[in-house]
Amino acid sequence: MVREPHVDRGDAMSRRAFLRRAGAAGIALPSLAAIAAACGTDVPSELDTTADETGANPFGLGGVDGASYPLARPTAPVTWNLDEAQLVASDAKHEHNATVKILRWPNYLAPSVISSFEQRYGCTVEETEFTDMDKGLAKLDAGDDDYDVLVGMSVWALGRSIAGGLLRPLNLDLVPNLSANCWDSFQSPFYDVGSLYSVPYSVWSTGIFWRNDKVTTDIAKMDNPYDVFWTEAPVNKTHLLANAQDVLAMAMFRAGLTEVNDVDEQAVAKAKSSIAEIVSATNASFDHDDYLELPKGAAWLHQSWSGNVSDAFVFLPAGDQAENLSYVWPVDSGVPGNVDNDLLVVLNSGKAPVLAHLLLDHILDVDNAMRNFSTWTGSQMPQKTMTPEALVDAGLAPTHLANVFLDESDMDRGSRELELPAAMDAVWQSAYAELRAGI
Repeated sequence: MVREPHVDRGDAMSRRAFLRRAGAAGIALPSLAAIAAACGTDVPSELDTTADETGANPFGLGGVDGASYPLARPTAPVTWNLDEAQLVASDAKHEHNATVKILRWPNYLAPSVISSFEQRYGCTVEETEFTDMDKGLAKLDAGDDDYDVLVGMSVWALGRSIAGGLLRPLNLDLVPNLSANCWDSFQSPFYDVGSLYSVPYSVWSTGIFWRNDKVTTDIAKMDNPYDVFWTEAPVNKTHLLANAQDVLAMAMFRAGLTEVNDVDEQAVAKAKSSIAEIVSATNASFDHDDYLELPKGAAWLHQSWSGNVSDAFVFLPAGDQAENLSYVWPVDSGVPGNVDNDLLVVLNSGKAPVLAHLLLDHILDVDNAMRNFSTWTGSQMPQKTMTPEALVDAGLAPTHLANVFLDESDMDRGSRELELPAAMDAVWQSAYAELRAGI
């Protein structure tokens, strides 16, 4: 199976350009108070204590102390509270002649998967795009439509969405493909123990992408691959990802930090100064167009997401070779690095909650998941059948780029970049804004 690039991808900024709170424009998430106001939910601000008078957090158990709702960490899993009255019954009949309304990133769900769902259940699917997670949440916040499903919710946005009353708890009896087809580690992930509110959608690593015909050092064989950005990065051909956490975390990972979510202001300032060295020496750009820029030679070295790398060889011009493209996840060299995933969730605003559950199950079907990945999104899903070997054998990447695909065990090898307390998030965003301004 050979992937064909879908229409308008070449001109569209990568969907994952918007997976973080701070994109190139530095847009901030809607405040928790704003979400609460729109949803009619009494949600405390970040300044409130975590517990009520009984000592219990009203939103869930676990997470990072000092947050008004639990901030999930691999070492501090969160079990969210839920109102069982909101659960869809296991024997509920799906809505007939209904319209299922989806919120999604651009180009992030294959039309063929949607059409097969419509045919199977005799319904209509109406899709609305958002171009960053902030805008997606703002659409829900505004309450101007009865959306049923959100495709691609960032893990960092899950907690605030639950606390804001935006999500409907899941009845997994209606989503059997989660347990049948998805990696075991996603049956009860640390950010949503028991999968009470979410199922996984795509997975990726964050690493280094380069043209090996232009950057002749074998970066994968360096003791610390990140060093290339400080020692051999090409002037005017070096690019970094355009968000605060990925950029600053790279400097922290290079220094050996594995837990980048709970650092202090001094660590952020040090990382900012370190990244500033790259910008000063190379005139580095910040963007997420790696899947286009490396093939056309506009960039030779790019901090990148593996899902974008797996797309890049499709965009090589005639006469260029996929062998000229290389990728390394620094974790494979024994230094820390990011690994992440996003989510499918059912929304409280929807009018077709049974069909919403069935749509999640439809997307997680083995055949539909492969069709979605191979013909449209280019983003690996954590399916038991989607091993690196199987995906290379299917022609979805050249053999030498097999490392753009993850094994289930990689989710434990990598480090996460997760939701930060509001005050610390502001520190990260400020540091990133200064880097973009050319300090």
